[in-house]
Amino acid sequence: MKTNQYDTDQWRGTDIKLALSMQKLYEGLCANKGLQYLIDQIGELFERPLILYDTSRKVLAATNDAEPVFHMTSGNEICFINEETVSWIHSSRIVDYASSALAQGTLCITITIDVIKVAELAVYEADIPFQEFDFLLINKLGALLSTQLQRSILLKLDHNQIPSSILADLIEGKPINDTILNNRGRYLKWARTEALYIAVVCDSRRGSFEGTKSAAFQALKRYIPIDQMIIYESSMVAFFDQILYDVLFDNGEGTFQRFLAENNLYAGISQRYAALTDSRKQYRYAIAALEIGLTRKRHCSFFNQCTLYILSELVSSQYDLMDFCHPAVTTLLKYDEEHGTVYFDTLKQYIYYASAPAEAARILNIHKNTLFYRIKKIKELTGITLDFGDEISKIFLSIRLLELN
Repeated sequence: MKTNQYDTDQWRGTDIKLALSMQKLYEGLCANKGLQYLIDQIGELFERPLILYDTSRKVLAATNDAEPVFHMTSGNEICFINEETVSWIHSSRIVDYASSALAQGTLCITITIDVIKVAELAVYEADIPFQEFDFLLINKLGALLSTQLQRSILLKLDHNQIPSSILADLIEGKPINDTILNNRGRYLKWARTEALYIAVVCDSRRGSFEGTKSAAFQALKRYIPIDQMIIYESSMVAFFDQILYDVLFDNGEGTFQRFLAENNLYAGISQRYAALTDSRKQYRYAIAALEIGLTRKRHCSFFNQCTLYILSELVSSQYDLMDFCHPAVTTLLKYDEEHGTVYFDTLKQYIYYASAPAEAARILNIHKNTLFYRIKKIKELTGITLDFGDEISKIFLSIRLLELN
């Protein structure tokens, strides 16, 4: 007679499921996706509400369905659970598989660092009796969460994690609760304007912010408040509104840009946007700007300024750029090479300063009449007129693509 035991095949299936589940969780840990990400993944495995709270009853992370069960309360932007809830979690704890179908309760595990209790994880049964897999899984989570909490302590990510979970959901493109979308001021208190931006910051190797980089992360908090940042896939991802954007970037090569350069950090900045549902797209744009900055050794790169770089890379990955050049451009390059002239640069400056030929002449260090003489000669050599926007734009794009490469 069997009593709460699986046969050999069932146990094998449970063990495989457990191994695959832990592998996925450790991949998330190694990818630096953060505490809330791990809790979300664990919640999907249990398919029940769960909460992680520290010894002061502060909520470190929770699943989206945890609040009605664990009665979280907010104060000074930090969520807590009360003593009665903690007492209920402990008193309703289910300690063995045999009793899991007999009571509506919780599975709990204590998280320790160097044998010191720092937090507890609680999973609520939610009218779904716990299975053997659930007991095996929760007993495997202590070391995983301890490692993540030690990482958070190293980086001093000790702020309330609930807003951070919203930020992670935004950049992952997860469906966002309508309440959050309609009341973002309540959940994202830093968003003082409709205009938002995303910045992705990393070092030159796209390495993590652990170890020697923790000091740089601490310094970043001087510029961007902690509740607007998360560590995601080995980079720091920051959200900010127009007010903070102006402070950081509207002063040219200011203090923040110097800080990035001095610490060998690189930042990619998204476009301005307003709809939170566009966060995933803008995160990708910030990544694209970051990668261009890394390639070209620019410590701060804005997506809006990277359009031609992106077009250049897309074109050059499949075509010879010279095949995209306007014939006038290739003609001038060849003529300059053969005759020692500077007609290519003359045409470039003339187009760049189309409405200010005097400025073009100043850049070229020639008289304005000399500029017009050269332009007349260029028209004779190439057959262009420079009278139509389509012709001018094709020539301009050809010059820029060549310059970027």
